[in-house]
Amino acid sequence: MPEVIYHRLIQKDLKSAITHYDEEGGSKLGDRFFDEVEVAVTQIEKNPTGHHFSDGGLRRVALMSFPYHFLYEADSSIIWIAVLRHDKRHPNFGLNRKNDSMRR
Repeated sequence: MPEVIYHRLIQKDLKSAITHYDEEGGSKLGDRFFDEVEVAVTQIEKNPTGHHFSDGGLRRVALMSFPYHFLYEADSSIIWIAVLRHDKRHPNFGLNRKNDSMRR
């Protein structure tokens, strides 16, 4: 199974979304959001090349019940998750994040 590497700002992306949902609907909504994040990451791990290409040539996997998605790159040894982005964010948000381990 490929190694999963997260961009250093993923933690900020995740914390911002969880804080929003905790404030909007209490900790249970934030917990549900986090559970869906884990499901999406598991989907990426199980089938890294099975999701369609999106902005900036990165692959995209959406959360089921929340308007968020991950953009990531994958090859046979590494899955690099670049951004957790709200569906309404500007399409360029997060595309400037680079991972030299994926560049040839």
